[in-house]
Amino acid sequence: MANCVSAHILIGGRLARSCYPELINAIRNDNPAVDWDGTPFDPDDIPVGKPLALMDHDVANGCFEEIEAICHRHGLHYVRWSGASPGSFPSVRIVYTGSGEPQLVLTTEEDEQIFSIARIRELGSMEAIEADYQRARRNPPPLLIVDDEPIDVVISEIPHG
Repeated sequence: MANCVSAHILIGGRLARSCYPELINAIRNDNPAVDWDGTPFDPDDIPVGKPLALMDHDVANGCFEEIEAICHRHGLHYVRWSGASPGSFPSVRIVYTGSGEPQLVLTTEEDEQIFSIARIRELGSMEAIEADYQRARRNPPPLLIVDDEPIDVVISEIPHG
């Protein structure tokens, strides 16, 4: 049985219109809401000028598995926070910038970053600590559904006879 905790995710970047149904299906399967009161996601309501925000109080292992997989597949930026499950996993913020590996940041239940003494020593200066903090707090860009790239069509010439 999975440990269920509260979690929220912000999703941003450029997604081709033809891939949008994949994101919609992932959202339906993970079943988050658009607010903490449980208002269902409406596929026609893409936020203008900001990332898509989704949340739930009952998220298995604190992950939106299908949504995050779609983000990885299509290079969408996301930031997910999930609460702790005592004895199983800590409260974390996951930052994924659309490529590479997601970065894990330890947080409090209020989504404030925690720096261990080992991490402070690793960073080495107040400037590096502040830069690490800013990197972890950066939200994704707005979610933009864009037209698909046109396919180059080569039309062969028909000889005139």
